[in-house]
Amino acid sequence: MNPSLLTKPCLWEKLQQENRPIFLYGTGNGADKILDICEKYNINIEGVFASSDFVRNRSFRNMSVKSIEEITKSYGNDIVVLLAFGTTLESVINNINQIARKHTLYIPEVPLYESELFDRDFYKKNINDIENAEKLFNDSHSLELYKNMVEFRLSGEPKYLKMVTTPVDMYSSLIDNEKINSVIDCGAYKGDSAADIIEALHPCNLIAMEPDPKTFIKLTAYSSTVNDVEITPLNYAVGAKKASVEFNSSGSRGSGSEGQNKRGKTTTVNITTIDSLNLSNVDLIKYDVEGNEFDAINGSLGTIKKYSPALSISVYHRSEDIFKLPLFIHKICPDYKFYLRRVPCIPAWDISLLAIPDSKLKREP
Repeated sequence: MNPSLLTKPCLWEKLQQENRPIFLYGTGNGADKILDICEKYNINIEGVFASSDFVRNRSFRNMSVKSIEEITKSYGNDIVVLLAFGTTLESVINNINQIARKHTLYIPEVPLYESELFDRDFYKKNINDIENAEKLFNDSHSLELYKNMVEFRLSGEPKYLKMVTTPVDMYSSLIDNEKINSVIDCGAYKGDSAADIIEALHPCNLIAMEPDPKTFIKLTAYSSTVNDVEITPLNYAVGAKKASVEFNSSGSRGSGSEGQNKRGKTTTVNITTIDSLNLSNVDLIKYDVEGNEFDAINGSLGTIKKYSPALSISVYHRSEDIFKLPLFIHKICPDYKFYLRRVPCIPAWDISLLAIPDSKLKREP
């Protein structure tokens, strides 16, 4: 890891010293979190703007929502922009890159779920774990990506987000598809991740688990269209033990038990464990469970020990996930090989730890 990170100012410290006007781009949950942090650091936000289709003569946190054209007409191009939303849409990413070419743009990393802010103090406090996790990765791509993700969290600079791969390539380049017959997809959403796994690995059967009732309807509809793989949709959250929990059901990726999406309706969902499914075999488990990865894995320990499946784990929901989860998995599976991959997205979301036993690792011809 770069030793200068211990002394180099993080994004929030740089913004404290900024003399140019600072504007927020976006008005959702992310913008609320960024404004709260700016207030904590005594960082003045001059105003807020949105894409032209979302201006609509409204205000956000007592600031009139403007367009970027209105902002630059009054302030010129020498402004600082803080991006306050996430996207996977290529057209939106291209628009963000266009703004970055004209202005100084930062992408603040704020935790999606309850955890500490990844600032310089957090880095100092956790540097030993961060460096120990770095040693676990088995290829140069993973090592470089890991370092980039740490530097991005500290700096907010878009240049660290360039290393990406497609979801299909993420699986097909690392996992031997001839060794994958049975898959569990935890946090299957509408079936998009299942579709990627099916295209990459061609399993015989797949259990797709999705807790959000609205999204589960769409997942079930998707499952009915797949003919070459037996898909079993299950309307459960995945955890460390069986229970029920209040769940914000928004029908979006922001659904979750901690209410990351404040606009969703609350409902009660059932939690189950992977171990309680009593499966006869599992070759791959994918975990993308909105910040509950540790619990979901703890509820899978018997299955992991019995079948040694490959693991695909989201490591971006909480600030500590990117290093704590690899260290946790290494303790459980000390002989696994570790890889890190990220699909196109702004900010640094959709980061996956691939932990793979030798028996399922793809070999170069």
